[in-house]
Amino acid sequence: MKRLFLIASLASGLLLFSCDKVDNSLKKEGTAGIDWSLYPGGDSTTYVQAGLWPTFTANTNTLRNVVIEDFTGHLCVFCPLTASAVHAFTDTTSTRAFDVAIHSGSEGGGGLANSFQALEAPNFMEVFFNDEGLAIGEYFGDIPGTGFVSNPRLTINRIKQGNDPTCSAASISTLSNVVFGSQLKVNIQASSNYFPTTRGIFLHTEIDKLDQTLTSDLYTVVYLVEDSIIAPQKISSPQFPSGVIPDYVHRNVMRGCLDKKPFGQKLSVASLDSNGKYHFNYSYKLPNEYAINNMHLLIYVYDKASEEILQVIKHHL
Repeated sequence: MKRLFLIASLASGLLLFSCDKVDNSLKKEGTAGIDWSLYPGGDSTTYVQAGLWPTFTANTNTLRNVVIEDFTGHLCVFCPLTASAVHAFTDTTSTRAFDVAIHSGSEGGGGLANSFQALEAPNFMEVFFNDEGLAIGEYFGDIPGTGFVSNPRLTINRIKQGNDPTCSAASISTLSNVVFGSQLKVNIQASSNYFPTTRGIFLHTEIDKLDQTLTSDLYTVVYLVEDSIIAPQKISSPQFPSGVIPDYVHRNVMRGCLDKKPFGQKLSVASLDSNGKYHFNYSYKLPNEYAINNMHLLIYVYDKASEEILQVIKHHL
């Protein structure tokens, strides 16, 4: 398999920022689950002393972003057409629109949908699916009245039409414009460090709930996303009489969640600082098969009651 490396390699210990930096008191609660063995410089104390813990400054962003979740599969012959429509929109319409390909069917790991993300010898042996993606697909496929009965299927910030948070490619522009024109209720920013010797990623996020009238539970999720990989894809098209694109570019492939939690962590008092901002901290060992310069993160906050994603940012690695 050939992987496309789209961003320059990082130096050891490089500090990266998404959105704006923000200035408030350091929030180091919630770090009990961090694996400090991934930090080659020592422990949490030396990490802070080295200036690696971020100090965030005021987040001045006022615009809401779009995330398109594309439920797809490399054995799904109709999926490339939908993927093309998604990429055409995110590539040309707005820098505030992101997409992610989740290789999962509406029934997760079983039934008809399984054929869309499964392996097939000898040419379709690349593993695109993962436990978190399968759980998300199964969840949306189980919603009563959902249109997600097979791939391809999309969500646009999981905005519901009726009771269905999923949609077809025909709704991309309409629902995205709804998001672009709506009130920003949550702001997110992030900072990260990567250490090549341990392949350790340390991510720090700050979430600001701008709309205090929000009363339902909010959760934050972090997707690990591979920018691109070239591997075979099935297709139904006269351009490909064999039914296969051998060098198809699979873009923005979801490789799991940084904390292994597909439905995220709750914004609670435990993650709240004295300035009213929520902080979440993560450590993650990047698997050897992935190149750091071909990866990014999607970080979002969603409303548990409505399912709607209130804000999302793309954090480059």
